[in-house]
This record gives sequence, C-alpha cells and structure tokens, in this order.
Amino acid sequence: MKKNTVMRVLSLILVLTLMSTCAISSTFAKYVTKAEGEDQARVAKWGVVVTVEGGAFADKYKTADEAYKNAEGEYSVMSAVEGEQVVAPGTSAKEADMALVATVKGTPEVAARYTLEGKGITDVVLKKGSYTDYTQLVKADDGTYGYTGEFTLDKDYAPLKWNLVIEGKGVTMNVATALYDNLPAANLAQAEAYGLTREGCSIFDAITIIQKVAGNDGYKNIVETALGKVVSGGRNFQLEADKEAGTFKLSYDFDPNKEMDFTFTLDWSWAFEQENAELFNKADTYLGNVAAEVVTDDNASTTVAATFIATATQID
Repeated sequence: MKKNTVMRVLSLILVLTLMSTCAISSTFAKYVTKAEGEDQARVAKWGVVVTVEGGAFADKYKTADEAYKNAEGEYSVMSAVEGEQVVAPGTSAKEADMALVATVKGTPEVAARYTLEGKGITDVVLKKGSYTDYTQLVKADDGTYGYTGEFTLDKDYAPLKWNLVIEGKGVTMNVATALYDNLPAANLAQAEAYGLTREGCSIFDAITIIQKVAGNDGYKNIVETALGKVVSGGRNFQLEADKEAGTFKLSYDFDPNKEMDFTFTLDWSWAFEQENAELFNKADTYLGNVAAEVVTDDNASTTVAATFIATATQID
C-alpha cells in the first residue's frame, strides 16, 4: 500500500515536471527578430504672392510749359470725356504718375517658373506710306487754299516708346539702358535697326527685336546676366513673341528655396520733340486727325491696349 502511494506521488511529480518543461520551452526558448520604423512628412511650402496693380494711362496730363503754368494753366492734355484715357505728344506714364506694376514675392520649397504675358496688344501706329500733310495749308494756282501737300514714311511710325523697369535685390534695371550698356556693337546696331532707343521702343518694335535678335545666344546671355543682377536665384530666361497675334511671353525659373522678390514696372512716353521733328510732327498731326475723325484711314491705329497676366507655377 505504501509502495503504491509512493509510486503515484512520483508519477505525479514526473507529469508536473514535463508540463513545466513544456511551458518554459514555449515561453523562453523561441527565436525573436523585431524591427520598427516611423516616418512623417509635411506639404512643401509655396507661399508665392503675385500681383498686377495700377494703370498705365490717364484722362489728363499736367503741363510742362512754364508760360502756360504762369497763366494759371494746369493741364495741357485733357480728355473730353472724364475717365476716358488718352495719350498725346508730350505725355508719359511718369508725367501722369501712372504705372502698371507686376510683383512676385515668396520663397517656395519647390522649383517655380514666373511668367509675364501680354495679350491683345495694340499700339498707336501709322504704317509706312504717303499721307496728306495737315500741318500746312497750300495755296493752289487758282488762289484757293487746301491741305494738298503730302509726307512719306519709309517705315511704320509708332510714337509711344515703352520700357520695362525691373527692381530686385535693392537694384533697379532699366531694360533699354541695360541693353545699350551690355550688348555687343553688332547686336546693338541690329536692335537699333528694329527700333530700340534709350527711351525704349514701341510694343511691336519690342516684339520684332525679341523675334529677330533674342534668338542670338549672345543677346540672350546679356539679358540673363543683366537680369541676374536684379532677380536673385533666377535662370533660364525665355522670350517668346508673335507680332501678328499681338502677344509676348517672358519667363524666368527659380530653384527651390530661392527667394522671389522683384517688380516689373511698365513705363511709356510720347516725345514732344523728336530728332526728325518736321516729319514726325506731320505724322503726329495726321494721327490726331484720325482720332478726331477728320480723316478715316485703316493704316492708322489710334488705340493702345494690352492685357497683362502674371503667373507663378510649380515646375514638375
């Protein structure tokens, strides 16, 4: 009896030992390999602000004539319709304290392309050809007087001279002046042949210069170098223009984290006195008579207009 009891106890101990061994093996004796990773990201900053503000023209312009001022004259050009903008010889954006300004500000964390476009462009132009001279009455053989004289333009006459002023990095660049100061003589002579002056050039002369001269690598390098002094961090300057469609596009690229902080100001002037004064006085007078409907002529454009679009776009 005692022997059987001992055997049972031993058997129970053996069973419990085996169970314990299995439990220990299951809990502590397995291979374990573990890895854990974590990552996060945020949206890259854009924060670019683009504006186009102001206007280029006025409905009246103050006189520059001292005698007229002394006689209490204030404006030498004034539209007959208040608010209807006009241009005339002797007027300019500066004289009227007017300016069309495009600005861009921001430091995006992505590459960006800034584009300034002009669409629907028209300019004051009298096409080359022969026209009636309205500056002087001519006496005929029968003693009567009339405007029977003529004048001839060898090329299109566009009296408004446009210029682009670019500001950035504390530097101001007048584009016409920069071209005169930096272009090689051959390129400058070519640009002048297409209408460039130190005061600027007509819109369509500018488009022609872009088409005819800007394709030259030397010209583009000069423009990009000049712009680089004003517009920090920019490169890949591009110019496109279509005279027939009346459009142009200027673009400039910026690498990520490059500050964009610059301003384009469009300036214009119509000189009161010009080098070829006698001829251009006749042309100015003819344009004024077309505007007054004294004469009708499809070769004369007496309206200046343009739509300007400033855009900043992420580069893929």
